[in-house]
Amino acid sequence: MPVNITMIGGGSSSFVPPLIRSFIQSDVLASANVTLMDVNKDRLEVMEALARKLIDSEGSALAVHSTLDQREALADADFVIVAISVGGMAAWANDIEIPAKYGLVMHVADSIGPGGIMRALRNAPVLASIARDVAEVAPDAWVFNYTNPAPVETLALRSVPEVKSLGLCSCTAAPSSARWLAHQCGVEPEDIAMPPVVAGLNHCAGVIELRLRDGTDGLALARERASEPVVKWALETYGLLPYCWQHWVEFHPQMQRLEEPYEGRAQGIRMRYGITTHDMDHERGRVQEYEDLVRAWTAPGAGAVSLADLPVGEEEEGIEVIEIMEAIVANRNETHVVNAVNNGAIPNLPAHAIVEVNAQVNAYGIRPIHAGPLPEALAAHLRHYVALQQHMVKAALTGDRQAALHAFLLEPTVQARLDLEQIEALLDELLEANAEHLPQFSAHVG
Repeated sequence: MPVNITMIGGGSSSFVPPLIRSFIQSDVLASANVTLMDVNKDRLEVMEALARKLIDSEGSALAVHSTLDQREALADADFVIVAISVGGMAAWANDIEIPAKYGLVMHVADSIGPGGIMRALRNAPVLASIARDVAEVAPDAWVFNYTNPAPVETLALRSVPEVKSLGLCSCTAAPSSARWLAHQCGVEPEDIAMPPVVAGLNHCAGVIELRLRDGTDGLALARERASEPVVKWALETYGLLPYCWQHWVEFHPQMQRLEEPYEGRAQGIRMRYGITTHDMDHERGRVQEYEDLVRAWTAPGAGAVSLADLPVGEEEEGIEVIEIMEAIVANRNETHVVNAVNNGAIPNLPAHAIVEVNAQVNAYGIRPIHAGPLPEALAAHLRHYVALQQHMVKAALTGDRQAALHAFLLEPTVQARLDLEQIEALLDELLEANAEHLPQFSAHVG
């Protein structure tokens, strides 16, 4: 019987093209039924047309259809993949630009900081609604969330505890890659003992134990070779190898410094460590690329195409959800890095925290593996963020302005830069700018 897979956020040009490529190439999921669901009709149509063109050209047995109805899309699903961004690029731009007026510039603004909080307020209610629908129309489904901030959205899914849900992140492709690890250590990929031990919070996690097959300490080798300042600092300070280190910067307010003056526009501005803030012009260009591609591929008289003609996306290598589904369906007994309820996997973080750790994946499900403690200084740093994430999800699901204020007051970058009056003013300005996307706050947003 074909596997039923639903993609919520089916108009995403970041996720849908690489997923379709992987489905077609999969020896386990090539004949799956894939349902694309999105609230943006135009983008959904573009992604469905792209998928159908590739399926037809490759002679694939994959079946794809689309719908604007979330509940319809979820009915009888075996797997659900969620990658949404309520408010889209306009809201993301506000998440960067409005805090910048108060002196807070964060280069991604999707995990923590004022932008991360606002993204959580917009997205978490949708994740909770997905979990409620899954519980009713697809109770045996696995739900995999790629929506940021991943820990908060995973907590929102866990608001319906009977639903099997967890978070994933494209960053975890790094510690899953022997090639990447070998490069850090200056050895050959076959020398690495895979998989390494991974632990932390999403976007502030690292490899806490790494060995070569002959028993050599890989972290010691990485420390000797490290040249990137943040990676070197983490290895020397905490004794672990960070991945997606650019996100680590946002978890440390003292690392966030501009390298050029802010002159009214924060997008595209240079920051320390060679970082440039995200720019929506670039993001819109990616979407336009796929719209132009589909228009050319589906024009009258257009010839056949192949998967080789499909551009490789910026995050494609990191999207491991296909391998996880394959491991469940085919009982491949693999290890993957996931975001799941801690329950002691990292003993010096709270049991209720959503942590990023290795997990065993097979036909019996997905079970996080005990990682052991983080270096206590880092655990103490991250425990503050665990508390912040709890307040973020509470504010998102209740629409309580006071809970949102508590989250802003807890956020370390906000604490470091703003006084109490500025914090309230920033919160209210962001709530006002996001009013159409925050119906749960209707009593507080004018």
